[in-house]
Amino acid sequence: MGITVQTPGIHTNVYLSKIAVNYAQDQFMWDRLMPPFLVKRESDKFKKYKKDGYFKGAPKRADGAPAEEASLSYTWDTYSCYERALKDIVTDRAVANADNVFNLKADTVKFLTTRVKLGMEIDVMEILTKTDGSGLSSGHYSSPSNKWNDYTNSDPQEDIRNAKNVIAKAIGRLPNVIYMSPEVESHLAAHTKIKELVKYTSKDALTKGGLPPTLWDLTVIVCPAVYNTAEEGLSVSMDYVWSDNVIIAYVNPADTVTLGRTFIHNKRNMLVHTWRDEEREGEWIRVLCNYDPKIICPDAGYLLYNVLT
Repeated sequence: MGITVQTPGIHTNVYLSKIAVNYAQDQFMWDRLMPPFLVKRESDKFKKYKKDGYFKGAPKRADGAPAEEASLSYTWDTYSCYERALKDIVTDRAVANADNVFNLKADTVKFLTTRVKLGMEIDVMEILTKTDGSGLSSGHYSSPSNKWNDYTNSDPQEDIRNAKNVIAKAIGRLPNVIYMSPEVESHLAAHTKIKELVKYTSKDALTKGGLPPTLWDLTVIVCPAVYNTAEEGLSVSMDYVWSDNVIIAYVNPADTVTLGRTFIHNKRNMLVHTWRDEEREGEWIRVLCNYDPKIICPDAGYLLYNVLT
């Protein structure tokens, strides 16, 4: 029979929790594709966009006749928050040697928060890069026949234009963001067709990789997050989280139609717990977040995968 290990004295650290909630890292952009939505329950139903009846114009009305009725209908889906959590210990010796104890603990919180948010970035990537029909709508993903690092034969503008048309025709809205890794950004910036667009643009107005901040009416979002793709115990193999995948999407949290949301349990949103460990002679710090990213409108996104390989 297993032995249950009790950890007494766990409490929520309000000040460190505020640091975790407010700590923003430039390398993570998951919230630009699936903005956070705070919820009171760990699992519940949510309304999902439904095409039927949404794209019908109002009928003509004869003088004196009653207006016809319409009903805003939805399909229903469910979210169920799962948890990412990580802890580290601040030892008494580290505290004794620290110039500022609060900064030492704050730095630990920032480290753990970064790891948790990296997991969130990976989750959003895995959801939106599926090509088995369980992510974006069928017909909303393709791989360019001529890769974008083939500067002679490829036509990124045409590939992106086709993706935009697929989205616009499906939801009646023009997509507004294009999401990519720095590797894709650098190849796009070096492409002959893109160079023509930016040759009269001030360098100060370009992204760090050399693209205009808006490309064909799409806000350019570059995600530099990297992670170790190797299995546990194997040699480290680093890659960009988004590799050479590109997402084009319509994202507008105020609209009924938007790509997706990340449901986050408001009481466990970057929550920080601390407790004393006499055996280890230190204080544990744990950061956790309960959330579930969900696609709300699978027609509102388009995946261009393997654009370089």
